[in-house]
Amino acid sequence: MLDLNSIAEFSRCHCIGICAFLVPANLGLANATILLTAFNRSPQLIANVARISIVPALILLLHVATWWSIGVVMLPTFILPTLAIICLATQAYVVSNPDRTRRLLQIISKFSSAKYRQFVAN
Repeated sequence: MLDLNSIAEFSRCHCIGICAFLVPANLGLANATILLTAFNRSPQLIANVARISIVPALILLLHVATWWSIGVVMLPTFILPTLAIICLATQAYVVSNPDRTRRLLQIISKFSSAKYRQFVAN
């Protein structure tokens, strides 16, 4: 039988290791979805990566919930769920609006290239 108390205790005891894996996983998968969209890959591939990225985001939310359940309220317990929610929102936006995302990335690329050229010239 599944013992939630033991799982929560494991989560709290191994917090550094769990966060050290989940934070880069969330960021990496969000970036992968954005890059796949930028390179105009198939919508099926983009959707699959977005589906996979839901897992670490939800685990991160549940991990923080174990801290809230024992009354720990600190800055990381607000930053980590915010990160997970931003990654989930990014995934949802990219999957639902791939054309707008590509245009936005093109605008950002042109702007940053212009700023870089301006910086190098000075």
